[in-house]
Amino acid sequence: MLQKIKQEYVVFISLALALSIVEFIFRMATVTNISYYGIVISTCYACIISAIFSLILCAIKSNKNKKILLVVFLALSAIFYSSQIVYNTIFHTYYTIYSLTHGGQVLQFWRDILLGLKTCLPFVAFIILICVLASVITLKSLNYTCKKIKKYKLKPIIVSFVIIILVFLLLISIVIFNTKDQQGAPYEMFFITNSIDGSVREFGLSMAQLLDAERLLFGFDSRQLDEQQMEAQQEQVEIVYEPSVTVDLEALIASEENSTIKEMHEYFSSVTPTLKNEMTGIFEGKNLIMICAEGYTTYAAHPIYTPTLYKLQTEGFIFDNFYNPIWGVSTSDGEYVTCQSLIPKAGVWSMKESSSNALPFTMGNQFSKLGYKTLAYHNHYAEYYGRTQSHPNMGYKYKGLGTGLRVKEQWPESDLEMIELTTSEYLTPNENGIIEPFHVYYMTVSGHLNYNFTGQMMCRKHKDDVADLEMSEPCKAYIACHMELDQALARLLSDLEAAGVLEDTVIVMSGDHYPYGLTTDNISEFLGHPVEQTFELYKSNFIIYNAGTPQVKTSKYCSSMDIIPTVSNLFGLPYDSRLLMGKDIFSDSYPLVIFKDKSWITNRCFYNATTKEIIEIRQLDVDSDTFVLSDAYIQNINNIVTNKFNYSRLILEKDYYRYIVQ
Repeated sequence: MLQKIKQEYVVFISLALALSIVEFIFRMATVTNISYYGIVISTCYACIISAIFSLILCAIKSNKNKKILLVVFLALSAIFYSSQIVYNTIFHTYYTIYSLTHGGQVLQFWRDILLGLKTCLPFVAFIILICVLASVITLKSLNYTCKKIKKYKLKPIIVSFVIIILVFLLLISIVIFNTKDQQGAPYEMFFITNSIDGSVREFGLSMAQLLDAERLLFGFDSRQLDEQQMEAQQEQVEIVYEPSVTVDLEALIASEENSTIKEMHEYFSSVTPTLKNEMTGIFEGKNLIMICAEGYTTYAAHPIYTPTLYKLQTEGFIFDNFYNPIWGVSTSDGEYVTCQSLIPKAGVWSMKESSSNALPFTMGNQFSKLGYKTLAYHNHYAEYYGRTQSHPNMGYKYKGLGTGLRVKEQWPESDLEMIELTTSEYLTPNENGIIEPFHVYYMTVSGHLNYNFTGQMMCRKHKDDVADLEMSEPCKAYIACHMELDQALARLLSDLEAAGVLEDTVIVMSGDHYPYGLTTDNISEFLGHPVEQTFELYKSNFIIYNAGTPQVKTSKYCSSMDIIPTVSNLFGLPYDSRLLMGKDIFSDSYPLVIFKDKSWITNRCFYNATTKEIIEIRQLDVDSDTFVLSDAYIQNINNIVTNKFNYSRLILEKDYYRYIVQ
């Protein structure tokens, strides 16, 4: 009888071993930093899933149905893990339950999916092989046990599987609570931070997806961490500037009955506002053209091949240390950070989720209050990522392919054609012969991956133009597709000049994310040295250009999250600096660049949140000689970063700005 009972565990052991191996293969394919906690937890979780599935099989009488369920389970597991590897290869993150239910549009990138599959084919093949072997072994076991199962009772088996589940749950709990005081460890990912990448690293894919589903259905509560306000970047000058504040948070605290909203009021009232400064209002009354450029970064500019980009980068404002971190939903999250100065919520499309929220600080809503004509354009499908809902809510009259913007449908569409078709909509004088004040937002697409001369039409269009470049094909193709953006910018400047408003118009441009369609070898080729992948990979360029304004240069560390407060200050727009996650770059605020994995940069050090590595620097300021880098300083910045993640999420979830604009 003991021998017969042992046979019942073949299914459990085979499944547990198969899922553990598949998790390990998946980790090798997608996770750059190995977490030993993650290996332990994912293995324990694989055992729990296998025990639960084995219990389900015990409850099914039909041998045929057991086999069908087993094969379906392993087949779905193979598809799930393989598709996540392919998705990660292309987008450098993982799709979530939310993305899966809203992700039909991703099939438009079927060419990229095929290329991604080709790149990671060995991992996918290995996963399929493991699942096939597990199927063969378990099916043979079922042939034996199903014939014998009625000869003894199931109760001891069920009890043993329940014990197995409880034991492994206990082990997972011990590991999680044992890391309570460690930054970025399982405890933080479970109780404090909602990050799909961090959850996958610390728990494995299956458990991370379970957490994501639970948080999507029931929400995620986190707590405020204690933080001390950082010192200013520079000494206070003799001129006393007013703080950039518009909301009486103290009055709101006194009258608010909702405990969560009141706690948010209290948090934001504790944040030190930035001060207005010598750059405040220098562009007041001018027009604004804001561009979020697909895949754009510093090395897209070339004095010969993309001369207009080069002109804007070298003759406008110069930001020596500007970073453009990537987030979970690539382009859409890049837009969200650029347009709203908030950290995207993990697991959802934050821009789309904000479509019904009050958004008083977006450029569209701020300029529309001033009577400006506010327009937005995108030269790919208008509804992609829910832009037909999100962009009007940001204050724009929005057009894209399929909703009034008649660009030629191809992949990708032309930035030049978008500019040619749209400038007349805001540069045509009214009945009084006056060009009305305008703010225009463009989301481009010509610079989209993949960077080759076959499926990327903008690369193909300019293939002959870059033939003499002594570079690899992907690098040539990258320059080629940005020649289309360059020509679009040249046409834009020409049209502004012809309309007589060039000096009255400010152009602000940044990328949505770094060009992850290039390999690190390709990027190293552009840089002339091996690229450092935690920070340098995301170093980029931020363009502010006005033909009538002298060049301004700063070495302050800054990022795309700082764009909205910086532009608001330059145009003299009233905004509350405490309620945005970024800071006005020209203020005396401390510099803070935040990355998706909660790594960060200040004027003191670079901090890798995954490896806990600290690289000390000394950007010039008044107390460099007296400052001592300490554990308390690192922990304080970690707390500030965590709070920014959590309160960004709450602003989105609770529609918080609606409480402060009533």
